[in-house]
Amino acid sequence: MQHLPFPVSAADDEAMIKKMGKKPDWEPYEAAWIAGYQAYRANGGSPFVVAPHNFGPGIHDRQYDLYDSRKGSGDLGRMRRKEGLKSCPVCGSPVTGDLDHYLPRTIYPEFSIMRANLVPACRHCNSGVKGTTVHGGEPRRFIHPYFDDWVEDAIWYVEIVPPFEAAQFRPCALPGLTAPRDEIVAFHLQNVLGTQFHLSMATEWSSLPTQIKLRDTELSIGSVTRQVAQELQVALAAKGRNSWHAALFRGIQFDPLAIRHLRDEAIASVLPPVA
Repeated sequence: MQHLPFPVSAADDEAMIKKMGKKPDWEPYEAAWIAGYQAYRANGGSPFVVAPHNFGPGIHDRQYDLYDSRKGSGDLGRMRRKEGLKSCPVCGSPVTGDLDHYLPRTIYPEFSIMRANLVPACRHCNSGVKGTTVHGGEPRRFIHPYFDDWVEDAIWYVEIVPPFEAAQFRPCALPGLTAPRDEIVAFHLQNVLGTQFHLSMATEWSSLPTQIKLRDTELSIGSVTRQVAQELQVALAAKGRNSWHAALFRGIQFDPLAIRHLRDEAIASVLPPVA
């Protein structure tokens, strides 16, 4: 989850529609189509304001298909292969390489090739739990990486739910977020983090005591706390403020019992076996 600059200007986005409007079969829809683009930008892609437009029989499917014929080349191909991303801008996973429609093209096919509606993402986000969900009732909606510049700051953490030996991992909005950002973040986390997130957290959590043991000769609460802080700094630098790993170590920092569990597990792993 992160804020991104717009991939192209509004004029460049509209130019694609104007170019298509020169063809007789698209010309009748040009004005309404461009008006839709303008409404999208004026309202930050808000699903509470931007409504799907009915262009008439058959046009929905043709607009939907436009993306499939363009997704691998030109601007869309370059967006998919965007360099410099530390993590998925939609969910925070360590994987990128796909594009996600902010407003789903099954419902809003007129935005299927609108670059302000296309966000570099991981394959999980493009085909995962989000699906065709648009919002959860105002103000609960998805974070928009282009319009929501407040995601430059840390917005979430992972709560480690006991028993720690078989922990569960609950994504939570950071305390102190102002309304309606707190509800937006909560809704976003609930609807973009699926099975792969929980598997990744379980793997990282279960391997931490061994990592701590290998790096820590003291194995005190203080030394483990320092290691967790160091791991958070590494995650921030390598994957970004709102990556999965940054959120996990942020959550461990918040929980003294989780730190104590890591210390105890690390100690147990170096004790000689009982005769």
